[in-house]
Amino acid sequence: MKGDHGNKPSGEGEINVDALLAAINEISESNIHRVDSDDGQRVSVDGRDYHTWRELAEAFELDIHDFSASEINR
Repeated sequence: MKGDHGNKPSGEGEINVDALLAAINEISESNIHRVDSDDGQRVSVDGRDYHTWRELAEAFELDIHDFSASEINR
């Protein structure tokens, strides 16, 4: 999956979810699980749930804009 086209806060743009999750996995070496939800954005990292990609990125001190489709294609 290259990006996420589901519901997301405006201004967040299309996020390369695979790249975001790979970066978090590299930083934390944690167990990352995508959780089925209506908006498709729910992720669990070592038992803690995150409900938006922005929330997840901020928890690991990452800038969500670094994972936007426009940034990756540069």
